[in-house]
Amino acid sequence: MESQGTPEEEHRLLSGLELRRLIVEQIYKGLSEAEIAKVEFEGPEIAIYVRNPQWMLDGEEKVKELAKVLRKRIVVRTDPKARKSKEYTLKYILQNVPRDIAISPDDIQFDEVLGEVRVLTDKPGKLIGKGKAFRNQVLAETGWRLEVLRKPLIRSRTLESINELYLRAADDRRKALREIGERVYRDMVIGPKYVRIVGLGGFGEVGRSCILIDTAESKILLDVGFAQSGFGPDAYPHFDAPELRLDELDAVVISHAHMDHVGLAPLLYKYGYRGSIYMTPATRDIATLMLNDFINLYIKEGKEPPFTQKDLITMLNHTITVNYDVVTDLSPDAKLTFSDAGHILGSALVHIHIGQGLYNILYSGDLKYYSIRDDKSLRLQAPANTEFHRVETLILESTYGGTETPSREEAEAQLLQLINKVHQRGGKVMIPVMAVGRAQDMMVLLNKAMQEKRIPEMPIYIDGLIYEVTAIYTAYPELLSKNIRDQILSEGINPFIGSQMVFVNDQSKRDEAIYSQGPAIIVSTSGMMVGGPILEYFKALAEDQRNALVFVSYQASGTLGRRILEGEREVAMEDDGKLRQIKVNLEVQRIEGFSGHASRSELLAFLRRLTPKPRTVVLNHGEPSQLMSLATTIKSRWDRLGFESSPEVIVPENLESIRVHPRSSKLHGLLLYS
Repeated sequence: MESQGTPEEEHRLLSGLELRRLIVEQIYKGLSEAEIAKVEFEGPEIAIYVRNPQWMLDGEEKVKELAKVLRKRIVVRTDPKARKSKEYTLKYILQNVPRDIAISPDDIQFDEVLGEVRVLTDKPGKLIGKGKAFRNQVLAETGWRLEVLRKPLIRSRTLESINELYLRAADDRRKALREIGERVYRDMVIGPKYVRIVGLGGFGEVGRSCILIDTAESKILLDVGFAQSGFGPDAYPHFDAPELRLDELDAVVISHAHMDHVGLAPLLYKYGYRGSIYMTPATRDIATLMLNDFINLYIKEGKEPPFTQKDLITMLNHTITVNYDVVTDLSPDAKLTFSDAGHILGSALVHIHIGQGLYNILYSGDLKYYSIRDDKSLRLQAPANTEFHRVETLILESTYGGTETPSREEAEAQLLQLINKVHQRGGKVMIPVMAVGRAQDMMVLLNKAMQEKRIPEMPIYIDGLIYEVTAIYTAYPELLSKNIRDQILSEGINPFIGSQMVFVNDQSKRDEAIYSQGPAIIVSTSGMMVGGPILEYFKALAEDQRNALVFVSYQASGTLGRRILEGEREVAMEDDGKLRQIKVNLEVQRIEGFSGHASRSELLAFLRRLTPKPRTVVLNHGEPSQLMSLATTIKSRWDRLGFESSPEVIVPENLESIRVHPRSSKLHGLLLYS
């Protein structure tokens, strides 16, 4: 069959088998001298296996040119038969590493599926060498592609366990990738004649985020979370919606690692889903830790968890990690690009490109936006990205859509003032936090404030999963704000750890935090007080008026944290197997401004900066009052937000299906606001 264009251009005309055959033919023709052993479709990538490792170096530019022509992600790996043994490669690296770089065998990991040997080092740039000399040397000599990673400042058991899993499960991963590849490059049956958004969770509420994108050709799930307020009837997304069938689901995309966005992802695999799940590398690592802890918590309480370790492992074997600004295929008619959302480490704005320029959806997940130029506070994350090629519909979180919060600088000053006040009266300050994001914010701020004598020296007890999450943060310094990144990379400083910090790893340390004389700060999970060690501290310290409980993050409706904020001053809690009434005598403070969610003004600033402007804005992830306030503001201020005409603003409920293409936005706008 004579090709009249690229496979991308002929996609609509060819069957999946014909498309794959055409791509393979063009690869063999374009890389005829590569000594190709085989070509495999592995997930969204086309993997070319070659017998000559040296050609991988000589032919890099040709591969890049071919990838542009095919408009596909191409990776080149050595054929397994062309690779030297692991033992030989390990010995070669250790013998030839530059003298001023210390590496042990424990710092070297092999990934048979990807044909990579990964080396952890404190000096990655120096190890790679000028012009990637050492990387090229290792590849040419051993057939293994050298990947050099920065050694985390704190050892992470989670990262080690993921690497061990991938080593053990090489065959399962390889099989999963090839099955996913067949689904991505399958026949185009119907084509993307329409685009619908179906809210399965997180619409008209905060929690259980889950959105189905339906194009007639593809079904893509954005996030699979649960409600943080507890496991009642309304905690799960609407998995029973008629539009959702696991056997028709093409891909799952996770925006970030908070449990209200990823907490039920393994459940899909429990019930038979075997497709791909996309997330950033940092999201995969943090989500693995959080989901594993979730399972263990159920087991410790003698309950059956919603999913098991086996389901989590199956999920990881089907996980495809994608870095920011990399375009990848999700299905025959949909592509994915992640951008930094500024919320927590690895959080992403999800851009879905449907058809050949047919339609583009931007899903915010949770986002944080601020002006780098004007902001003088201590930030862990850079603000959300605002520049895109095309956006027709924006799905925008609205947690604080109607709420203005103090500036970050004001929040920092307010917290330090409270700590000083409680210290003077000899009390303890409890700060409930999510293990991801807010905990690291507090660690950096408290450490710096104590060094600068803005608060007196006192023990800072860190409890829960915070230490392990922080270890993962130190593995990705390039994803942090410039100030924090420079401290880690240029100055060799760990901004998360201070001399007064005590990491609670057993009951004796917890007892020390509770019963020791004198002031102290306790930073502990969970952030909404629905579980975790913070409850133990609260039971012991709530009745002492000298102490303080300070909330620095959002408290969802129905949580203990929300109830206390709303004035509940006597709480029934289980204590040593008995129900006890806890009197809330301590000082309760809520400090806004630390949230990883954008405030009302920040959401509007994000919209103002967003280019290009969407025709349709769908609001989710907010309580009804917040959603309606933001919707009204956008409709009344559209010109000041930079829109050329009034956008269609939709505030749907769960289970509502919105056809965003084709759509007469003018007609629907008249109906909605007449």
